[in-house]
Amino acid sequence: MWYNRYMKLYDFFLWHYTGGLKDFFQIWKNYIYFFWNYFSIGLFSRTLFSPWRRDVSRVSARGLHPILFLQSLLENIVTRFLGSIVKSLVIGLGLIFEMITLILGSFMLLIWLLVPLAFIVSLGEIIFLLNKGFGLAAFSWLAVFLASLFLSAMSILSKREEKDYFSMPLTVLARQKWFKRVWNRIGKNADEVNVDIFEDEGRLEGFLREAGLSRNEFQKIVEWETLNQAGREKKGKFWLRENLMAHVPIGRDWNYAYTVHLDKYSMDLSDADQTPYRDAKLVGKENDLEELKSLLQRPTQNNVILIGDPGVGRDTIIHTLAREIRHNRLVGPLAKKRVLELDIKAILADYGSREEGEKKLHLLFNEAALAGNIILVLKDIHDYMDPEGKDISAILSQYLEYPTFQIIGTTNHDEFHAKVEKKSNMMKYCDKIIIEEMSQEDTLLVILYKMKKMEKDQVVLTFQALQEIIKLSDRYFTDSPFPEKALDLLEEVLLHWKNSGKKTFITPQDVNEVVSAKIKVPLGDVGGEESEKLLHLEEKLHERVVGQELAVQQIAETMRRARIGMQDKNKPMGSFLFLGPTGVGKTESSKALAEAYFGDEEKMIRLDMSEFQMQDSMERLIGSQASGQEGYLVSQVKENPYALLLLDEIEKAYPDILNLFLQVLDEGHLTDAFGKKISFRNLIIIATSNAGAEIIREDIKNKVDPKEIQGYVVEYVIKQEIFRPEFINRFEGVIFFTPLSQDEAHAITELLLDKYAKRLKNQENIEVAFGEGVVEKVVAASYDPEFGARAIDRYIQDEIGDRIVKKIISKEIAKGSNFIFEAEDIS
Repeated sequence: MWYNRYMKLYDFFLWHYTGGLKDFFQIWKNYIYFFWNYFSIGLFSRTLFSPWRRDVSRVSARGLHPILFLQSLLENIVTRFLGSIVKSLVIGLGLIFEMITLILGSFMLLIWLLVPLAFIVSLGEIIFLLNKGFGLAAFSWLAVFLASLFLSAMSILSKREEKDYFSMPLTVLARQKWFKRVWNRIGKNADEVNVDIFEDEGRLEGFLREAGLSRNEFQKIVEWETLNQAGREKKGKFWLRENLMAHVPIGRDWNYAYTVHLDKYSMDLSDADQTPYRDAKLVGKENDLEELKSLLQRPTQNNVILIGDPGVGRDTIIHTLAREIRHNRLVGPLAKKRVLELDIKAILADYGSREEGEKKLHLLFNEAALAGNIILVLKDIHDYMDPEGKDISAILSQYLEYPTFQIIGTTNHDEFHAKVEKKSNMMKYCDKIIIEEMSQEDTLLVILYKMKKMEKDQVVLTFQALQEIIKLSDRYFTDSPFPEKALDLLEEVLLHWKNSGKKTFITPQDVNEVVSAKIKVPLGDVGGEESEKLLHLEEKLHERVVGQELAVQQIAETMRRARIGMQDKNKPMGSFLFLGPTGVGKTESSKALAEAYFGDEEKMIRLDMSEFQMQDSMERLIGSQASGQEGYLVSQVKENPYALLLLDEIEKAYPDILNLFLQVLDEGHLTDAFGKKISFRNLIIIATSNAGAEIIREDIKNKVDPKEIQGYVVEYVIKQEIFRPEFINRFEGVIFFTPLSQDEAHAITELLLDKYAKRLKNQENIEVAFGEGVVEKVVAASYDPEFGARAIDRYIQDEIGDRIVKKIISKEIAKGSNFIFEAEDIS
């Protein structure tokens, strides 16, 4: 025991005179550097007699102007004189602080060196004097002892603060107080977990498997929370160089001109960013930021256009640049820049005529060029490049040739190519940076950084919920890029969670509830009523589809796989090619599937492909740049992204259209005429064709096995070059429908009569029942294997429907009444 205490004391003294002393010198050095930089001693010494306002050539003046020349000369003399006085005072004050820092540092260094010795000596003197009976003298040594004890304790505390969490083994890390956030992140409370699981790999693997996490995912959680904790502790150490340097130096802008008018219409992001991007963490776009810095530091052609869809991180890059300037993290030309977000819309709105607006722009741009340290941010620059409306490209071009005038413009791909790129006079002074959509991995980090403030006191979102947000936003929200769509879903999930009054963590089930309510499609765990419906989907479909056992079975199996997420996420939810003669249930099966899966048979986009046989059919489907019209298929899918797409008689479509759907079935999207990707991943796609109907009828007569018939039909359509093999192979299921038998015709007739009766009740409030023998008579008169159910439906409308209509017109049947339609009523 005594030996251990001795070794701990020895370790402390060793650290105090080695590592501790090194830290002391580093902190001392930090403060010396800080005051030198904060009071701009080096800068002001170099620019002591420089003009208060930067002397740049006047942009708006051409040739020699004697009055302006004399005015500028006088301004230069006065500002140089006054500026040198102010700068000298600031330099003097800075040097005083430097001297104080040196003196105090020297004194503190002496104390640091003597404290351990003072502690030992004073303790020895107290014991000696007390033994000799000199109590009063011992009291004075007690004061020295307590002071040295206090300073030693401070030294020990500073030593304890230095924890290298990243080198700690999990068994040690898990016993840190803050590690409870790791357990919370996987949906557990700290008291539910025994940290001894880290000593047994098998127990740990089982624990993670139960939580639905892999070892790699758990490691990500630990790394994130460890990084957070280290950051919190680092932020509290104000003496660190990066924390000290975050203070803006005095007089950083004194060598540049004032921008009185410009400040009225702009926000200085490098000084007081009041936007939600103020503290936004830049993730995955570090290379883009470095490229932006490099281009902005060029002596000429130092303007940049950031090109990317809204939500990919364009604004975050700009605000991060401004924040680095604000926190004094940059060196060179960018360190003194002011990043101003200019509100051009407000400028133009303040003036009644175009001429007045352009005059104001000239004034503001001239001011920015004269200042010499301004970077103007022009968001959505394409809005001001419209020849028929607001077009400031000609004005910009006049100023962009001056190195002291700089802009960062933002736009998207479509608008850049349509408007901005065409402004050659402007673009010759600008470089462009393409900002790509963020990866899912980086999006996860963005969400975690977004949640840092909200989760300061407690963890709200489990890691599993975060993954679900990213997965579902990628799958179901295709009209915006990452990270925007994930952040939008996050906001909705948080609102749902707050309104629900739950006190526990947000789980994947909460995310599923929000998305399911939004898209009207069941998500998450399958249970209860939905489970029963999926397990008995065949019976549900057979409520509307008579016979076709193999077809119904294949459809049900595919949709069950889609529901639990077993389908390829980059393809449509399901895709089928229905082959068979007319009137056998292909369309009715499609309607039944739309009702069973999406809850309503109206959730169906139906295209008669016989209407798209001409060469211009492609434009009608995907749109035309020449006419500016959006295609019918594109508009329907955008309006109904969660639906069933029925392509009737697809073999009649123009050949290029089959190639189009080849891409849709393979990649889950198409590119419209305007270059936009349209997602089909949340659609069930069914194409129908009558091709091979003769083979089906013949083989059924010969009682060939249905599975063999399917092979024969596929072989036939390929040989006849109706469909290419690669097109057929893109479908998850090629399903053939057999001609109706006599018994099936009987069942279908019953369904069609029941459907007619319901329509009559809804439209005319008349109840009809069909007497004995009606079904048999309808089947006998209308059954035709060639035309199937359509012949029966046509007969019901023509023979039965027409007779009932005549009875209504002749007042034989009144509204609100009920009657029986007998077999004898059919002639």
